[in-house]
Amino acid sequence: MTRIAFIMLILVLAACGRKEVKIVDLSDRIPKAKRDYNAPDTTKVVDTTLLDLAKFQSWNPEIKSIRTLERKSFLERFQPKKVEKFVWYLTNGDSVEYERLVFVDSLRTYNAFYNYLDRMDIAYFGAEGSFQKDPLALLLTDTVILRLSGGVDFKFWEAHIDTKAWMGNGDVWIKQKKYRNAQWFVLEEDKLTDLTNSK
Repeated sequence: MTRIAFIMLILVLAACGRKEVKIVDLSDRIPKAKRDYNAPDTTKVVDTTLLDLAKFQSWNPEIKSIRTLERKSFLERFQPKKVEKFVWYLTNGDSVEYERLVFVDSLRTYNAFYNYLDRMDIAYFGAEGSFQKDPLALLLTDTVILRLSGGVDFKFWEAHIDTKAWMGNGDVWIKQKKYRNAQWFVLEEDKLTDLTNSK
């Protein structure tokens, strides 16, 4: 019996013995990256909001800061090719929501615009109704819808749009003062013609 116990002890000790595992170093076989990943990253990240602020301040020096609007607007449902949405904070304490949508063609632009009219419960093109209680300005061109809301300076924007030549014949400019009906204008022979006869 002691013999069997002795043999079992030897087998257990032999089984528990250390086996040396040979570790293969593949570092010389794997291609090495040229970049040192422990070095600090020197890539300069450009803050696009600062670039946008500089662009908008070149238009209007009254803009002191901007914030990107994250929420989706109704007009974005109609798949514009490009969207710019910001809130501008002005030095006089007002703010303006700026939304510019660029579409691939006039069919998509007008489809989005007429759906927007339906949503705002505006009966027809040029109707003497109001879009909202706050001031609003809309520019409708062949492929662009520009929507401004809040502290909109209509004289400034009309001069700015004229300076930038953003409107062509047949394009529409809508402006609505606070708690008033919208006024609709169409550009005809380089002159804005009132479609609503609103005062």
